[in-house]
Amino acid sequence: MRVSGCLIVRDCEAVLADCLASVRPFVDELVVLDTGSVDGTAAVASAAGARVYFADWADDFATARNAALDHCTGNWVLSIDADEVAAGVPAWLPSMLSACGAELEALSLLVRHAEGPDARGLAGHREVKLFRPDRVRWAGRVHERPVRLSGGEPAIARLPEQTLHLVHAGYADPAQARLKAERNVRLCRLQLDDLLRRLAEPEEIARAALDLGRSELAAGRPEQAVIALRLARDGAVGGRTWSWATDFLVRLAIELINCTTSVMLSAICDRPTTLEFVVVAWVAASRTLAWFA
Repeated sequence: MRVSGCLIVRDCEAVLADCLASVRPFVDELVVLDTGSVDGTAAVASAAGARVYFADWADDFATARNAALDHCTGNWVLSIDADEVAAGVPAWLPSMLSACGAELEALSLLVRHAEGPDARGLAGHREVKLFRPDRVRWAGRVHERPVRLSGGEPAIARLPEQTLHLVHAGYADPAQARLKAERNVRLCRLQLDDLLRRLAEPEEIARAALDLGRSELAAGRPEQAVIALRLARDGAVGGRTWSWATDFLVRLAIELINCTTSVMLSAICDRPTTLEFVVVAWVAASRTLAWFA
């Protein structure tokens, strides 16, 4: 049983060494694909014992990840990002993988959020990070996901977090986080346009719209996020995409209502004899609620 650690990277020399050092005990090889770094990322990867390859960035995460997979020699691939670190008991992983039946194609790992709860208020989430590369590949220009080579979702089981889990550090610099969000918005729009142009299945379009809504939220554009999330919810027929879109919409509605209520109360307290401030706040609240109508 052989496991490959696989990453795509760009300008991440500040965090890459810690990532690779944490992954090394769990894998038999480290494969790093650099998509255009101008810092010392490639040198850091080489110093950590990784085999480093290079590819041009094509505005497509799945294309880059699949190119990296082509260089892996393991029966299983652990896909990890440079701003994540691995934790657990490396000695337990081989027996876990050996116990997987032939029908099992991928394992989901717990990913903890070091930066605090995410947009859904969760301190962690499950994500497919470990899979058989001869049966599974990546799909999606952004917010990419593993799919079967033959089509459809892979057969997935949950890997116990005691054996292996990841800790995601994210972006400490708000400006860097905003740049990432803007990049994701651009890629999500390209992806959605591609799907609409080729008249893709409604569920696939709904998933892309959900990705766009999440990215618009991260970029600080709630009104645009609502438009995308409503498209996702209308296009999905139940299931996870519908649930996620609904969850984001409800959380966003509550947050915006709380915000406008605070503005109205503040206006009343600050200028109790001036009705104008209350009226302005009420109009703002009405417009906010109209997004969800």
